[in-house]
Amino acid sequence: MIIMNMKNRILLGVYAIYCMRKLKSPLVVESFILAILATTLLYFVSIPSVLMNMRTSGNSYQYFLTAFSGADLLTKSALVLVGVMGLFFARNIRIYTGLKQRFT
Repeated sequence: MIIMNMKNRILLGVYAIYCMRKLKSPLVVESFILAILATTLLYFVSIPSVLMNMRTSGNSYQYFLTAFSGADLLTKSALVLVGVMGLFFARNIRIYTGLKQRFT
């Protein structure tokens, strides 16, 4: 019974190290940060209201400019951070798929 318990402990340690190495990938970290920022943004911004107001407004560019300038600082920063993290995420997806195709 002691040997079985020791075996499980060793395998758990190996599995934990494997998971930590997988989580160190920039793609995983960036997707996690993007998910957190997007959830924060969705908490503070009502998407159905934005879409309804955008539909009633004639000029969508002017609507977004006015809505962004009238938003709180937290909402502005979350929106900018989501955009920046989205660009990094898209860049890393392109890089990783290119590397995956090269090495397979």
